Amino acid sequence: MKTQNCPICEMGQLTNHSELVAVEHLGQQGHIESHYAICDCCGSEQAGTAEARFNKRAMIAFKKQVQGLLIGAEVQDLRKRWGLNQLEAAKVFGGGPVAFSKYEANDVMQSDAMDKLLRLSADVPGTLDKLMANAGVSRKTAAGWSNLTVVNFRAPSRKTIVLQSHKLETEREARYA
Repeated sequence: MKTQNCPICEMGQLTNHSELVAVEHLGQQGHIESHYAICDCCGSEQAGTAEARFNKRAMIAFKKQVQGLLIGAEVQDLRKRWGLNQLEAAKVFGGGPVAFSKYEANDVMQSDAMDKLLRLSADVPGTLDKLMANAGVSRKTAAGWSNLTVVNFRAPSRKTIVLQSHKLETEREARYA
């Protein structure tokens, strides 16, 4: 590891440290790991760019947990389970070309709506397929259900019109009304 001179006293060396610190968000308390450096000469505590980024991400992950949102690792697990890269996931779900990179690294909190859309896509496989089709992204993993019927709910009459129906070779069948 590269040692750094203290920018404050310009005489000492900085040593990396971490500790659990108490945090609070929306009335809920918890602890996150905080990274910083201490000068062996003047004793100043400081956080550089890397430490500040780590600390910010830890706090955002805590806030996501408190608010009931998926944390970065959970977003990444879903995306990988669906066989999507980050750019494809952004095309499918929206949020911009680097949105998933930021969600997964806990650089930003996804909106409640985005979180609900991700959870819905995980729970109702047809939702993911519809979003992928709309975005022009093809499925790279096998569907976890056997029958898919795409219907047009915006048909001018009160009847439901079946646009497509597929029989897929998988283990289980899901029906959604």
